Amino acid sequence: LCSISVLFLILTFLLFYSFFSPQAINFTDTIVYFNYFSILPLTPNIIEPMVGDLLGDGHLRFTHKDVNGKVRGNAHYAMTLKHYDYAYYLWKEIYSPICTTTPLRPWPNPIVTGKTPTQYAFSSKSLPSITVLHSQWYILNKEKNKFIKIVPLNIGYLLTTIGIAHWIMGDGYWDNSAKTVVICTDNFTLSEVELLITVLKSKFNLTATVQRRTKSNKEICWRIRFSSKYENIDLLRTIVKPHLIPSMYYKLNI
Repeated sequence: LCSISVLFLILTFLLFYSFFSPQAINFTDTIVYFNYFSILPLTPNIIEPMVGDLLGDGHLRFTHKDVNGKVRGNAHYAMTLKHYDYAYYLWKEIYSPICTTTPLRPWPNPIVTGKTPTQYAFSSKSLPSITVLHSQWYILNKEKNKFIKIVPLNIGYLLTTIGIAHWIMGDGYWDNSAKTVVICTDNFTLSEVELLITVLKSKFNLTATVQRRTKSNKEICWRIRFSSKYENIDLLRTIVKPHLIPSMYYKLNI
């Protein structure tokens, strides 16, 4: 009975600490596991693709306050017309458990503006679970007074083959001249990109390097370029293709 009581106290502390301090740097995988799969009402079927989408163009934001005056976060996704199939797939097949039945929204709204839509977007419900995720994926830039997306330090624990597939579908492309896949990680720092490359190698045995690029505004950014060696690209295709929708096969040159 004593042992059970002690165990209960330990678990209670871990859950309490994990919920109220999700950005603590000294998190262990155990605490993160509680944070993602015990506290959050989100299943791995949602979390795994969401990790990949957040590494890409997926966005978490604060929307409104609940009845207690606390802000709630939601997930927001916007895709160009070219990627309408992917936007519909995310809304209908992946995130439907946390979304309303409101269909994809065209932007700009042709009914209101008379203009041809260039994007389609959808958002999840505002949930406490998304609020917790926001605290792990964003930090406040006080100088700019806005939240900046970051790569969580435990990304090696979070990233799966499903996540890589969604990451590539969202922000990857086939570089025909280099005969390889490149992922646009322009908004992450060099150290964050290097961390992602380390995870790809250590967890999935995928070899990649940093690709330096200069934006039109002269800012330096960094991208991930997979090794073009046959065995590396073959491995990437093997682990990613089962999780791609057919309209995205071209990103692996399939």
